[in-house]
Amino acid sequence: MRLTFLTVLAFLVSGLPALGASEPREGVSGTVIEEKATPVEKVTVFAYEVASSRMRDVQTDERGRFSFESLPAGMYKLVAFKQGFAPTVELLLRRHHRDTQQVEIRLEADRTDDPRDGEGYWNVRGRVPADVMRELHVAYAADLASDGFQLEAPAAFKAEMRALSGVEQFGAGIGDGQWMGAEIDIDGAIGGVSMGLDGHYQELDGGLNSGFEGEVRSVAFEVQPMSNQAFRLSSQSSELAGGLAPVDIQRYQIGWTGKTGKRGQTNVIASYVEEENYYQRSAITPADIPGSSATWGVDGDYAGEISDKTHLRAGLSYRQREVGGLASEIAAEETVGLYSIAGSQVVPKVLVEYGLYSSVRDGSLSLMPHGGLVVQLGDHWQARGAAAHRVSDERPKDLFRSFRTAFYKDNDSCHEAGESCYEVMFSRGEGDRQVRIGAIHREFAETLQLYFSPDFFERLESVFVVDGDQLPEFQFSVVRRVAPKVLAKLESNIASGGGGIFYAADDASYENNIRYLVTSIDTRFQRTSTGVFVAFHHLEQAFDPVEKTREAPQKMEMQRLQLMLTQDLNVLKDLTSKWAVRLNMELSRGVTPYTLTADDELYKKLTTGLSVSF
Repeated sequence: MRLTFLTVLAFLVSGLPALGASEPREGVSGTVIEEKATPVEKVTVFAYEVASSRMRDVQTDERGRFSFESLPAGMYKLVAFKQGFAPTVELLLRRHHRDTQQVEIRLEADRTDDPRDGEGYWNVRGRVPADVMRELHVAYAADLASDGFQLEAPAAFKAEMRALSGVEQFGAGIGDGQWMGAEIDIDGAIGGVSMGLDGHYQELDGGLNSGFEGEVRSVAFEVQPMSNQAFRLSSQSSELAGGLAPVDIQRYQIGWTGKTGKRGQTNVIASYVEEENYYQRSAITPADIPGSSATWGVDGDYAGEISDKTHLRAGLSYRQREVGGLASEIAAEETVGLYSIAGSQVVPKVLVEYGLYSSVRDGSLSLMPHGGLVVQLGDHWQARGAAAHRVSDERPKDLFRSFRTAFYKDNDSCHEAGESCYEVMFSRGEGDRQVRIGAIHREFAETLQLYFSPDFFERLESVFVVDGDQLPEFQFSVVRRVAPKVLAKLESNIASGGGGIFYAADDASYENNIRYLVTSIDTRFQRTSTGVFVAFHHLEQAFDPVEKTREAPQKMEMQRLQLMLTQDLNVLKDLTSKWAVRLNMELSRGVTPYTLTADDELYKKLTTGLSVSF
């Protein structure tokens, strides 16, 4: 009986936690030791997720211990570094964010005087991610500075290169076109100066039957000599031969961004744009669309906080443009624009917006006051309402003087070309839990070309809005984490309107009618680093003749369905660099970048891409 009692007592005691001990926490913890199994303190340990490039770091304590709590599932590179030791890289696979894992990292002494030289440092360079490598440079310089040494910050760069190829069916018996392209992005620092270089090249070869040939070449260089300012130079050249007339557009831009005071930021951009036949479209074209133009301008804006409860946005722009019409008319215009919008918090949950948009064009003045209200609805929802209406308008209605371009998501186009603009928006959440529902009603006073794709070769995926058009639009977007490792974003814009008089280049006038639906779903499977993007565009523009005896021209109608798949290859295999592939498939009918047909023939486009970053 006594033996039984002692046995039971020993069992119960063994099941109790030791005094002062704690339950293992979810996450990754471990110890860093040197060659003689001695714990090493003040070691920086990085946890770098290969799929998303996210990075966290901690330091070991006096016992060489470290811990990462709540580390999401994924493939990680654990990198340990301390001056005097060579960096050590350990691979770690976490199958669930609640897993508890223990890791022991062994450091080897560096055999060189400078860890940037010799085998002690660079023997693991290929395995250390570029983001972590930059942090190691900073840590190394800081360690030397604490020992009384001065070291110029070493050069550290991150580069990404992409290659593109594919085929597109032109339709109408023309044949297939071949796509080729390449892109390169380089970001890094030399000393205390950060810099970046972006290059892009794309070529279209339609073959002998089509006669279509096109190129897009662009380059941008950005330098940040100090943490509070940056300079950017960019140029782009786009050309397309074949079709009704050759298309050419050249863009050059220089910009500066810098902090102004403690709470403000200023941006200044100077640009020059020269184009020929870029804004023209086959079939029906407005009479005030230039056949060619040359525009240079300067834009400056400021945004900052005047006080704890008031913020301000203000801007100034100058444009000088010379245009040529379809009959070789030459006209020129100068425009000066000025705006100022402020927001003041009147009570903790109410913000009032007020301001004025104004422009002077060839001596004529236009004024558009702006007012708005932002209200916090409880702890989650926020409501915003805004209105702007032109109260003074002395602008001339001459041809070639009232043309603007904008992207369909750009609500500021209302202030530039609109007669009035009214907006209501409800939003909730941030990060991976967002909802935005709203509507905007715009009445236009000028001709506007709305683009639905930034791609030069899809420039005809656009609609014309003219003076007198009213265009109500419904906007909806939601971001949700539908599963622990699946993030989805849904966006949709729906608009239907018109009513303005479309004065066409064929000397006829029509009542304008516009409809469009643009919706997309972007899903990221973070566990496998897979992306699935689906988008659908439907555009309509119909023309009703003002003269009933005239026959209505063909309606412009286009649908495009896009499916794009991306895959990060590093999640499948541990690679020295980060590799990814992309497959893009598109089906369209109606208006294409090259033809306007009435049949229901489907046009196909397939492109593949490969990218590598290191």
